[in-house]
Order: sequence, then structure tokens, then C-alpha cells
Amino acid sequence: MNLQQANHVLETALEQGIRSASGLSLAEYEALFRLKLASDHPLQMSEIASVLMNSPSGMTRIADRLVKGGLIERDTPMDNRRVVRVKLTAKGSRLLDRADQAFREALEGSFSSHLTDNEIADLRRLMRKLLESNGAWQQNRCAPPL
Repeated sequence: MNLQQANHVLETALEQGIRSASGLSLAEYEALFRLKLASDHPLQMSEIASVLMNSPSGMTRIADRLVKGGLIERDTPMDNRRVVRVKLTAKGSRLLDRADQAFREALEGSFSSHLTDNEIADLRRLMRKLLESNGAWQQNRCAPPL
């Protein structure tokens, strides 16, 4: 119960911080973040959905909102019309920078500032152990390069 409550508190703080700074939801922020990690390489919608933590099943709806806002662009290759690739626009990158700053501030205020560096390292180690033990650890999802 404590783990679920802590998760709820953190998600609420992150959602509020991101939304007030950028108008993005936490799921939209994460989609843009994953595209930024991919750099200039467009990702397929299925690739993004597979690494999203918050709303993988709603990736099409998320992408629709981000396209409408001019934050991402979709592309369908002529040789395979079933594939939809997505990339971050310059506008999306600028908004992501604001949202990322808000994310980091909210995380600091609701999480990091209450724990020592050793406690954070212990928590990371324990969370990884739990995820690995349950077959849920994926490097690209759980520990993306920052």
C-alpha cells in the first residue's frame, strides 16, 4: 500500500508540474522525451508504445494531440504503408525543454530532496531487483540514457 501511495504522490506532483509549465500531460511528456532520446532517428509508433510507462495503449491518441499541436510529425514510408514513424519537431523540442525542467523540479521537490544519495542508490538497486525478478526490467525503458 505504501508503494502505491508513494507512486500516486509522485505521479501527481510530476503531472501537475509538467502541466503547469507546458500544458502537457505526463504521458505526452514521456512520448516527447522518448523521441528526444532517439535523436534525429524517427521512431515507429509501436517502438514508442513499447517503452512508454504511462499509456502505451493510448499512443495513437497521444500522437494525435501532439501532431495537432505541431510538436511531432508523422511519416508513412511509401514502401510500407503499415508503418508510421514519428519525430520531434523544433517546437516540440522547445516545449519538451520547459516540461523537462518542470519534471526535474517536481521530482526534486517530491522525492530527491527527502532522501540521501545513498538511499536513492539503494532504492534504485531494490527497484531494479524487483523488476528483474519479475521479468520486467528493460534497459531502454527503465534506464534510458540521459
